[in-house]
Amino acid sequence: MYKVNILGKNTFTFKEIFDKYEYGSKENYDFDLFVTDGFHLSQVGRSEPKLKHDDLKTKKLIIFNYDKCSPLKGEFFPFVEEFIKDTDIDCLVLTLHHLTNKNDLPKSFEYDSFDFFVFQVVQHYGKWNDISKVWKENLHYLRPKKFLSYNNVPHNHRIELRKFLEEKGHIGEGWFSFNPREDDGINLDCIEGFGNQHFTEINLGLILTSYFSILTETIFSDDDIPSVKLTNKVFMTMKSFHPFFIIGQPKTLNYLKQNGFKTFDRFWNEDYDSIFEHEDRMSKILDSLGEVLGQSNENIHRKLFGNHWDGSLEEGDWRKLFDILEHNYNHLPIHANNQKVKICQSIKKFMDKS
Repeated sequence: MYKVNILGKNTFTFKEIFDKYEYGSKENYDFDLFVTDGFHLSQVGRSEPKLKHDDLKTKKLIIFNYDKCSPLKGEFFPFVEEFIKDTDIDCLVLTLHHLTNKNDLPKSFEYDSFDFFVFQVVQHYGKWNDISKVWKENLHYLRPKKFLSYNNVPHNHRIELRKFLEEKGHIGEGWFSFNPREDDGINLDCIEGFGNQHFTEINLGLILTSYFSILTETIFSDDDIPSVKLTNKVFMTMKSFHPFFIIGQPKTLNYLKQNGFKTFDRFWNEDYDSIFEHEDRMSKILDSLGEVLGQSNENIHRKLFGNHWDGSLEEGDWRKLFDILEHNYNHLPIHANNQKVKICQSIKKFMDKS
């Protein structure tokens, strides 16, 4: 197996997933691996550490960028190109950004992408082994809230969602947080002095008292190349057995479907996913949301669970929704393994290339 000269910070993020490589060796490395939260940021001192040519022990360099990459074309790719320019370094870059158009792939180095956060969710976050049983045993209760939406950093698309919910009178109909640790924010369930586990654990009380999640992904319109980047939000929601809308990049739902997950187009309109123009996509998302939020809690309940229930925990109209939720929950570890295999194959191909 490959001997890796591992550099950078939070190197456990890679070692924990790709545990078959050898990281303890002191010589005869097969490739250098630089783990970073933002390569273009570290190279100008906005993150640490900076990668230097003297750090490298081989001519094969893999950069694992597990967080910030935007803008890809304007900053990230040029910084990688500048680092390897006028050298004989062969480079493979791994990020969380799945490029929508293959024509946007860089020409001077290899590139691949994978869903890093699915591993975190499967291995560490939201340890609820009986969630399907709990879901079934609570399907007959009318839920007091229509939706759940966590919004930490006040990005523009989250500001627009808040404005929409306030203007339409829906914000009090759901569990909604916005910039919760600031004085002008909306705090839903954060208590000072009780840790910071809100992004790694599931608040089951909010899940069971609302019908669906409105997920506002980190990126909506801030990249200069069409891509899909998934954080832990969608995977945590799947693990929570909660239906969802996604306010994110175009083709996000399409990416999920291509990778074996199911979405909720039988319950509401998801045409927004195919719209690349950001203002039009946001408008379409809010139209779809408005159609659902305009209904009473009881009507939403019947829409999702069916018009009646005879007490059976095996059969009923509720299975139309349950089967999707159960499928996604069970597919999470499968997707994580598929992503691992994909990257292992990409690394092998990279290493086999002369």
